[in-house]
Amino acid sequence: MCLIIQGKPKDFTKKIIQQAFEKNPHGFGLMYLCKKTNRVITKKFFTKKINKILKTFKEHSKKADEIALHFRITTNGNTNNKNCHPFQVLNQDNDRADCYLMHNSPRLPSPLLTNDMSDTYYFSKIILRPIVKMYHKLLDNQKFIDCLESIAQSECDSRILLLDNYTKSFQFLGEWHEHNNLKYSNDHIIPSKNHYYRYDDHFSFDQTTTYRTPPKIKVQSVPPYKSEYWTSDSEVSAKDLEDLNGLIQTADLDELKKISKENPELVSHYLMAQYSGYDLSDISDCELYFAETDTSIQVNDLKPITNKRGH
Repeated sequence: MCLIIQGKPKDFTKKIIQQAFEKNPHGFGLMYLCKKTNRVITKKFFTKKINKILKTFKEHSKKADEIALHFRITTNGNTNNKNCHPFQVLNQDNDRADCYLMHNSPRLPSPLLTNDMSDTYYFSKIILRPIVKMYHKLLDNQKFIDCLESIAQSECDSRILLLDNYTKSFQFLGEWHEHNNLKYSNDHIIPSKNHYYRYDDHFSFDQTTTYRTPPKIKVQSVPPYKSEYWTSDSEVSAKDLEDLNGLIQTADLDELKKISKENPELVSHYLMAQYSGYDLSDISDCELYFAETDTSIQVNDLKPITNKRGH
């Protein structure tokens, strides 16, 4: 399972972040409500370097009254940038409100339309989004939140954290834990069994809870760079752009120099697509980059990814 930690930035320590990353090394993300703009700000990526996470947290914590961090353990979908949390449910530019979701449990009740994307992605995009897009004020309806919690719990014990700029608050679904002013979605890295409940104004203590460790699973990691992956006489594909984008997250300077020297065409496409605003962690955007250079196709990046047959 993953781990979500939420609270005031001053209550996070380097040790807490390091422990969370060591037990959940398959992706990092954060979200908070910007004090100046009243927009939900997010950042997420897959990395093997704790210093990148610490630096990102330091940069964003200055702008937040409260912040949530997500550390991923892969159970469904690939281990890469686009499967990191949080996931966008609503965007104020199109939907009158920002709303993002983080999740912690082995599985949410959602169909897996492809093997590449996680259950949390599809729950956010094809279950929750269509409902609140039609009426975003449901985010401030306690009966709706109760119903959503029941749905999330239908397959297993799940914790969900919502943040939106309509209610201007974090909403905790499921049972959470409290330790040193921080709320945890599970107790893997905390010594106490102090539980936080979404509806209660007090904390109850459960001394019977046993310590649990994350499941041992086989995951897809970012492949190491090999020159035969991209040869100078091969045609650059959307998959090449996606692979390069994932590699750049962990590659050192020498590796990047080698890639630039051996395949300048790939690097040129990558720079052009980045400059043009394509999300190269999303294979559909990589494909769109090649198809959209001289067309006027309009794309909604909040729609679920489909395969080539449209399923």
